Amino acid sequence: MAANGFIELLRLAKRGTKNTSSSQEVARWSGIAFEMLGQYFVAPLGEVSEVIYYPTFTPVPNSKSWLKGLANVRGRLLTITDLPAYFSGQSSKDTQKVLCVSHQDHYVGLAVDQVLGIQHFNKKSFFSSNESLESNLQKYCQGYFNQHQRHWNVFLFSKMLNDTEYMNAAIK
Repeated sequence: MAANGFIELLRLAKRGTKNTSSSQEVARWSGIAFEMLGQYFVAPLGEVSEVIYYPTFTPVPNSKSWLKGLANVRGRLLTITDLPAYFSGQSSKDTQKVLCVSHQDHYVGLAVDQVLGIQHFNKKSFFSSNESLESNLQKYCQGYFNQHQRHWNVFLFSKMLNDTEYMNAAIK
């Protein structure tokens, strides 16, 4: 399901370079919007399984500070990660929500500053790269939508969960 969102983004980027359109194409793209480190992001709908309040968790010894711990969510172990702390070293605000991502064998809760719900974008407002985005965030983003005078960077959690730098949270 997450792959469909990524394929759709690739198709949009390709369409932007060819400048072609089909009368059968839908003019909208939807995703889960969130704020982190003062910037706006949107994740493909297929990559986020649910949004929850910050759960009670048990810390994991000998792990990096951005890995908060493990929580039991409806009988399933959820790894809780403070996403702003991962990218900047600064822990996020107290009013965090957690985006639950289920990708392959991983079930991860990613705490962000604020979840803004489902946002809808005109596909014509998609741009394939955002040069002003910090490089540590760029490697997980695939372009952005320009809407309401904001750049909504498309964040692909599937890319992050395939990155060994993120997946290795043990202190050496």
